[in-house]
Amino acid sequence: MLLRYLVSNFLQQQGQSVVRDMVSQQISGQANADVAPEDVPKPEVVVLFALGVESAGFKERLQSVATVKMEGRNVTVGKLGDRVVGVLETGVGRKAAAAATRDALDIIAPKWVVSAGFAGGLVPELKRGHVVMPNRVVDKEGSLVEIPLNLTEQQIAATPGLAVGTLLTVDRIIGDVEEKRALGEAHAAVAVDMETLAVAQACREKDRTLISVRIISDAVDQPLPKDLEKMMSQRTTSGMIGAAAATIFNRPGSIKDMWNLNAMANKASDKLAGFLCGVIPQLEVAMRED
Repeated sequence: MLLRYLVSNFLQQQGQSVVRDMVSQQISGQANADVAPEDVPKPEVVVLFALGVESAGFKERLQSVATVKMEGRNVTVGKLGDRVVGVLETGVGRKAAAAATRDALDIIAPKWVVSAGFAGGLVPELKRGHVVMPNRVVDKEGSLVEIPLNLTEQQIAATPGLAVGTLLTVDRIIGDVEEKRALGEAHAAVAVDMETLAVAQACREKDRTLISVRIISDAVDQPLPKDLEKMMSQRTTSGMIGAAAATIFNRPGSIKDMWNLNAMANKASDKLAGFLCGVIPQLEVAMRED
């Protein structure tokens, strides 16, 4: 969670995501916003990310890419092997994720939905760069959605850096180490994000199959610096820019921190993309029919 907010809310405004998107389009094929929806194959899988910094690595892996506008939403459509995949950035938080998921289900009607992106670790075993495939997702109020995975303990143990467990969805950044530990213990959760429960609930309403893949961007023992946490808590762009300016003025070294986080976010996005490219072709065997 830490990487996503620092990068998306500050560095993206400085043009970092624009540069990467341009590179992504050149590698994957020319994405054309003027392509009509009827001119591209219908995706059987939709992968939902909150932000472009999370989706960039995966979109670079797709072939025959086109970007189409479907009833007001931009959807990147491409091929992963023989499978047609759609990629949609939902925006941050449960409300945005729920709305985008319902739109994707109504407009595209995919067979599979994948909720992907960054997450914060809540247990010591999960380090930055580890991957979580939740078998259930909960919130602090007690809501719960099961995700039936067809993975044995032997398969999980044989995959270094992979964890299966409970994912906690919350409504704000969790940057304090003690709070992360307490949340992990209170909810028996291994990781925390801000969207997956909303995606899961929308999929359950429409009887669509969901799988979630999250990469750990900040481990449980990696705190969010207080000045940067204050910057990210601003509700408006102008407030955030003002807080960012104050942060840089008071601590010039924060600029280096942000650039380092940008590099780590790109690395996390690439690693997440590699894992997704292994999972998506095997969705039929990865999920258990209940």
